[in-house]
Amino acid sequence: MSDSETRRVALVTGSAGGIGLGIARALGASGFAVWLADVQQDLVHQSADELKGEGIDASGLVLDVTKAADWEAAIAEVSKAHDGLDVLVNNAGISTRGTIESTDEAMWDQTMNVNLRGAWLGIKTALPLLRTRRGTIVNIGSTRATQPLPGLFPYVISKAGLLGLTRQVAVECMGEGISCNMVAPGWVDTPNERKIQARYGRPDFPKGIKNLTTPDDIGEAVVYLSSPAGRKTTGDILYIDSGLHCADDAGMVYMADHTPAYKQRIEKN
Repeated sequence: MSDSETRRVALVTGSAGGIGLGIARALGASGFAVWLADVQQDLVHQSADELKGEGIDASGLVLDVTKAADWEAAIAEVSKAHDGLDVLVNNAGISTRGTIESTDEAMWDQTMNVNLRGAWLGIKTALPLLRTRRGTIVNIGSTRATQPLPGLFPYVISKAGLLGLTRQVAVECMGEGISCNMVAPGWVDTPNERKIQARYGRPDFPKGIKNLTTPDDIGEAVVYLSSPAGRKTTGDILYIDSGLHCADDAGMVYMADHTPAYKQRIEKN
């Protein structure tokens, strides 16, 4: 069989909704059997059924990415059904807000456990299956991994750590034909992001933001990295942020006392 014919099975964490569901849909539409994994039990199965209704081979499973036992059970279930795994997408994450001083130990631990430890546990547990298929690992990071912003202290550090993890895994797995990359979204319009923005003073989000990234955009990037065409890309960061990482505009984030320095992404009222 050709490389494309044998690369058939994908597992996407945090895929009950938002970016993860967009990634799962894109992978499924491109021919993968997709496993949706999420800590939200009812919603992840509902989302899997939704994709099945679209003609996608989709299954749901409950997974808390911070627990090694959950990862072992999830990978065992995938292995039993398919005898291999072609693509692991570490998408599960939380977007916490805090400064150096306002971030307490509980927030720090929760952010690092979900955003960084979870990806490491997933890669470690899935590696034997990925090795049999010369698989692909895609970590969903953020523009903020390389472009920090005040008020995102624990989040920025966790995503910077995820970039380091991505590159280290790429180096260690290079000789086995396993690729590992990070996709870095900018601002993505998801139900959860709207809730976060409303909580911190911007109930009208994403009003006023141009070139907003969608979950489907992120999904297509993952499909590329998982395809034969993307196989020679490893240890890299792929920004899907409409140029935010090289022309940063803090005005894209609501800050009560801030006057935007740039206007190119902000629509005039």
